[in-house]
Amino acid sequence: MPMSDSKLSSLVVRAQTGDRAAYDDIVLLFQDMAVGYASALLGDFHLAEDAAQEAFVGAWTELPRLRKPAAFPGWFKRIVFMRCSRVSRKRQPVGIEHASAESLATADPREELESRDEKARVMGAIGRLPDEERVAMLLFYISNYTHQEVGSFLGLPASTVNNRLRSARKKLRKELLKMAERELPGQAPSRDERFAQRVAYLLQPDDMKTERYQYGIEAVDGHLAWALFCASGAGDLARVSAMLDRDPGLVNAQYWYQFPIHMAVREGHAEVVQTLLQAGADPGQSRYTYNSWDKLLDICEERGYSGVKALLEAEMRERFGYDPKFIALVEAIKSRDRTRVEAVLADQSELIHASDALGNGPLHWAALTRQIDLVDFFVARGADLEARRADGQTPLLVSLNGDYWFQSSDLPADAPQDTWIVTRHLLACGAEYALSIACAAGDEERVEAVLASDPVQARILDAGRRSPLAYAAGNAHTRIVERLLDLGADPNLPEENAPRGGALFAACTGNYLETAELLLKRGADPNAEVDSSGSCLATVEYNHGTKGHRLQDLLREYGAVTPPLAMDDATLERAVREGDGIVQHPQFLHKLMGQNNPELIGIFLETTPDVGDLFRLTDIWGGNYPSDPDTVRALAAHGIDLFRANWIGRTFLHGCAEKGDVAAARVFLELGADIEAIELEFGGTPLAAAARFGQVEMVRFLLDQGADPAAPVDSPWAQPLYWAEKEGHGEVVALLKDRISLR
Repeated sequence: MPMSDSKLSSLVVRAQTGDRAAYDDIVLLFQDMAVGYASALLGDFHLAEDAAQEAFVGAWTELPRLRKPAAFPGWFKRIVFMRCSRVSRKRQPVGIEHASAESLATADPREELESRDEKARVMGAIGRLPDEERVAMLLFYISNYTHQEVGSFLGLPASTVNNRLRSARKKLRKELLKMAERELPGQAPSRDERFAQRVAYLLQPDDMKTERYQYGIEAVDGHLAWALFCASGAGDLARVSAMLDRDPGLVNAQYWYQFPIHMAVREGHAEVVQTLLQAGADPGQSRYTYNSWDKLLDICEERGYSGVKALLEAEMRERFGYDPKFIALVEAIKSRDRTRVEAVLADQSELIHASDALGNGPLHWAALTRQIDLVDFFVARGADLEARRADGQTPLLVSLNGDYWFQSSDLPADAPQDTWIVTRHLLACGAEYALSIACAAGDEERVEAVLASDPVQARILDAGRRSPLAYAAGNAHTRIVERLLDLGADPNLPEENAPRGGALFAACTGNYLETAELLLKRGADPNAEVDSSGSCLATVEYNHGTKGHRLQDLLREYGAVTPPLAMDDATLERAVREGDGIVQHPQFLHKLMGQNNPELIGIFLETTPDVGDLFRLTDIWGGNYPSDPDTVRALAAHGIDLFRANWIGRTFLHGCAEKGDVAAARVFLELGADIEAIELEFGGTPLAAAARFGQVEMVRFLLDQGADPAAPVDSPWAQPLYWAEKEGHGEVVALLKDRISLR
C-alpha cells in the first residue's frame, strides 16, 4: 500500500503515544511485507504469519523507543528478523512450498490438487534462489509494493532491489514467473481482515476480550474499555469524548488497579484528564486505593506535569477537601500527641475540614488510630462525621473496616484492640447508623427499622461499595442474612474487591458454617474470590486449618474447586497430568511461575498442547517469572515468547532486574530479551528497575551487558540514576555516575 514518508511518520508518532487506530493502519500497511520477509527467512508461510504477528505485538510495546519515526520500516524489519531467528532455533522449517491449508482449500478437489502442484513448483523454484533474490521476489510479488518501498524496508536503494529482481527473473522460467505473479498474492495477509484482527486481538489484555467485562462494580464492554484506555494514553480527545458519549460508565473501567485517567496522566494529556474528570473519573475506586489520587499526584510531580497536577488538585479539593498542608495534622495524629495536634489546628484551623490525598479527614485518622479523645476533640471543632474519603468510606465505616495503608499492626500496644469501641463512640457522637453497620453489629431491631422504611436498601451497596449482606455474613448474623435474602439481596452482587460478591467469602473467613450454608442454598457462588485474598476454600484453609474441614466439604458439595494458588506441588502436578482444565485457570501461570519448580514445569510442557498460546503476558503475574535457567530454555524451546511485554510494557527481564536475579537475566538476554525494553508505568528499562530496587549486582551486570545508563534519554524522571537517587541507593548511584562519566 503506497504511502508517503510524511504520512507514515505521522502514523508512527500517533502510535507512539498509544493511538491504537494509528497502529492498526500501520499493521495494514506492513502486514504483507512482514509475512513476505518472514516467509523468505523461514521457508513456510504458516510459520511466517505467526512470526509476523508476534513482531507486530512486540513492535507495539517497543515503539516508544523508536527515535526517528521515518526509520520505522528498517526498524520493524529487524524485529521481524529477531522473531524469525527465534522460530528457526526452535523448529525445523517444513519448506516454503507448504502453503497454509486454509489458503489452498477450494471447492473442487481436482482444482485443489492442481493448485497445490502449482504452488509447490513456484515455491520450490523461489526457495532455490539466492537469499537476497528470494527476499526481493517475495516482497515484491506478495503485494503491490514498489521498488522504493521494498528498498526502504530492506535498507537498500530502489536500484539494488530492481537489480535483484531482474536477476531472479532470469533464473525463473517464464511459466514459473507467471505462476508466481498469480500465486504469491494469495499468501498475502491483505487477502482478508483476519491477520490484522488477530494482531489487534493479541494486543488487548485477555481479560478484556469480552462484551461483559467485570473488574469493578459495574460491568462494561471490555473492547470499548480497552479502546478508551488506549485513546486516553494517546491523548486523542475526540475519541475519548466519543466513547464517553457512547457509554459514560467506561470512564471508571478498571484493569489491574488502573483506570483510563491513569493512562492520560502518565502521558501528561491535560485536556483528556480534564474531560475524564468531568465525566466522573474516580481513581479513588482503585481496589484498596492502590492506585488512587495520591499516585497520580506523584506521577505529575516526578514528570513535571504541573498543568495536570493542578487539575487533579482542584478536583480533589472539590470532592473531598484535599489540602497538601493536611499532612502536618496527619503526622501529629499518628504521633498520638494531643498537644501537637492542638498546636497544628491552632496555627491552621482550616485543616479541620481538610483531608489527605486519599480523602482521609481528621475523623478518619482518629478512627484509624483509635483515639477516642481525638474523636471528641475533632467533633467539637466542627469536623464532619459523614465526610467521605476517596473510596467513599465515612469515619464510621473506616472504624469498622480499617485501611490498607494503615493497619492495626501500625498501632502501639496500648491502643484499643476492639474496633467496636471506636465505632460505638462515633455512633454516640451522632454518626448515621447505616444499615451496613447495623448488619455488622447484629442489631436486628435497627435492621428491621431501616428495611421497614426502605426495603430496597437490602439490595444496594453502602458508601464504601460493600453490601449489607457481606457485613452480616462476616459476623455470623444468620437471621439478618436470611432477612436480607428474603428482600432480594443478591449474594453474587459485585462489590468492592469482590466481583462475584463478598458475603460467602466473609462467612468462610470466619468459618461460619450455618451462615455459609444458607448463602449456598440461596445461590452464592462457591468459587467467589476477594481480590488478593483467594477463594472461599482458601480462606477457610488459611484461617482455620483442620477446624474448617466441615465448611470446606460443604463448599465442595456445591461445586467449589481449589484454585491453583491454593494447591501444593503434588496437587498441582496431579491436576496438570489429569488434564482437567487447570492450565486454563487465570491463576495457573501465576502459580507455575512462582513455584520455580523445574519438574512441575517440565510436566506442564509435556502434557499441554499449544502451550505457547497460554503464555500471553497480559497481566503482571504478581511479578513472577521463570527463574531457573534450564526452565527458561525449556520454555523457549516449546515456542513460548518470553520477551513479550505485558499490557503496560513490563517484561520478564524487568522482573529479574527488580529481584536481582542475575542468573535468570543472563539466560533471557542470551535468548534475545531486549535489554532496553521500556515499561510504561515507571517509564524505565530493566536497568532502571534494578536501580529503583537497589540491586547493585544486577545494575553492574546489565551495564556490563551494554545497558544504557542514561536511557531513556528524553525522560530524565525514568532514568536509572533518578530512581537510585530518589530511593537512596548510594552504591548504585556511584556505579551509575561512574559509567555515565566514561561515555
